[in-house]
Amino acid sequence: MSGIQSIRNGLTGNITKIIVVAIIITFIGSVGWAGFFSQGSANIIAKVGSQEISAADLSFEASTQQFSLNQRFPGQEIEEDIIINLSKEVLIDKFSILDFLYKNNIYLTDGFVYKALSDEEQFQENGRFSKNRFDSFARSNGFIPSDYLKRVKEDFLLSIWNQSIAASSFVIDDDINESIQLAEQLRDITFIKIPRIKFEEKIILVDEDLENYYDLNKASFTSPEKAKITYTVLDSEDIKEDILISDEEIDSEYQDYSNNFDRTQRKSVSHIMLNIDDSRTSDVALQEIEKIKNEFDTGKSFEELALEYSEDGGTKDIGGSLGITDGTLLPPEFEEALLDMVVGETRSIELMTSIHLLKLDEIIQPEPESIEERSEQIIDTLTSIKAEELYVELLDEVSNMAFTSSDIQNISKNLDLDVVETDFVAKNELPESLQSQNLIDYIFQDSFESNFPEIIELSELSAVLIQVTDYLEEKQLSFQEVKSQIQNVYLAEETMKASKKFGENSVSELQNGLEISELSIQQGQTLENYKGIKRDSSLLPIQAVNQIFTLPKSKSGEAFGYSIAQNGDTFIFRLDDVTPGSVSVTDEEKQSITDFLSQQKITSELAELQVYLEDSLSVQKLN
Repeated sequence: MSGIQSIRNGLTGNITKIIVVAIIITFIGSVGWAGFFSQGSANIIAKVGSQEISAADLSFEASTQQFSLNQRFPGQEIEEDIIINLSKEVLIDKFSILDFLYKNNIYLTDGFVYKALSDEEQFQENGRFSKNRFDSFARSNGFIPSDYLKRVKEDFLLSIWNQSIAASSFVIDDDINESIQLAEQLRDITFIKIPRIKFEEKIILVDEDLENYYDLNKASFTSPEKAKITYTVLDSEDIKEDILISDEEIDSEYQDYSNNFDRTQRKSVSHIMLNIDDSRTSDVALQEIEKIKNEFDTGKSFEELALEYSEDGGTKDIGGSLGITDGTLLPPEFEEALLDMVVGETRSIELMTSIHLLKLDEIIQPEPESIEERSEQIIDTLTSIKAEELYVELLDEVSNMAFTSSDIQNISKNLDLDVVETDFVAKNELPESLQSQNLIDYIFQDSFESNFPEIIELSELSAVLIQVTDYLEEKQLSFQEVKSQIQNVYLAEETMKASKKFGENSVSELQNGLEISELSIQQGQTLENYKGIKRDSSLLPIQAVNQIFTLPKSKSGEAFGYSIAQNGDTFIFRLDDVTPGSVSVTDEEKQSITDFLSQQKITSELAELQVYLEDSLSVQKLN
């Protein structure tokens, strides 16, 4: 199956179900950065094939990447240039694929996206997908709905591309068996272990060498800036714990909900559309519609008929669905016809330039939830409202007191707040509750003076009342202060150098005819051997096992190697024999290997396709 056909199949199959959640998470994760959409999209910064990358595209992608990096590396400041350059590369990759897909007439309709998102609660109204809810969701997060939809469609299409390539990739049994044989391979070895102490005891520490090492690595021997901090956290979530909602409040809130509930009857509607134009008169179109209606009446599904006949590109792929109307959303001719239609009935409707076979799918009569069903949500809502009000009051009180008092302990005592005092801490030692860039910038200012308590807001409903009580600047540590540390580091490095040199020399001597038994006598170490070593063996350090399995298969006793373990011990070994692994593994083990190989192949194929697409396109960077 061709790659293009795989994509087309992905558009009509269940593959979208796999990626819906990922799409939603991506965009929810970028909430707060949506304001970048307001930037002039006409400002084009690059062209990839026929696709243009705007400043708004770059801003949004940069904010998305920054959000992702902040999640992975909390408290770490990522340079802006790194984020911008990463975002540009991501956009070039993205638009090179989109250019390829669009040139092959692979697009997503609005209806396709709406259908794919129809099961997500945030886009539902009365259990059905609502475009109004979709648009409202976009606006509530600062997006222009059309821009939001455009990006959702792009991400859908890119995800379908990846999933379709993955679905068309496979590994053959020969590859699987070969991998199993390699994975289960056994090796016989003869070896000598030289303890680290043998090399370490030969190294003489001289102050001159240590001082030279210090001079060359001064930047490694500094004491970071540190601060002593007193603080208390203000958070509406903590306030919620002490809030109780009475039955009377629940009843009152429920009455408001019930009284304001929209009970307007709604109807779910589908259609099949035929255009009226120079090649088809209204009479001909009406005859064709009647034939389609007869097919429906004799048992063919409306969804199949819509896919086969409808000329409405936005709805044919979703069974002709026009969504849900409250009596005002569809053309007046449609709404008038629906007034006396029953569920399942079809009716022909003629408009100026088209004829439609209209079908009433369902009549929906919304009813409010019972108080029992609604109470938990009511309690959560009222608790949040009260907590927010109390938080604002508390923040005002704290602000007023902090303005006139330099004693954070006194403020906290008066307001019954828990206070935390730290010893001197560096940036990477700050408590988790203080891992905010705003707080870090405040605590570690360029200059320090004894100051009043300061309120730093962390979010809309959380803040920290904080006071830096003492500060230590970053300083260069003297040689004498770090001499013992340097001794340990220098000794470790020199020991490693000696071990490496010994390993290289020993392998060279063995390759030139020295017997490994003679080497063991020279070193005063016992000659040992293991048979049937596996890749996951714990008989030797992992570094040694890995090195043993990198040796090429050769005549018995002609392959040699060395390895330095994490503890500094050095192993000199000879490969004596290689036994191919058995392919008789459990189904579970075979499946695990198959999955691993498949993922490797998918990753490789996607990377190769990406390189091919970018090499075949003109990429023009304008800014």
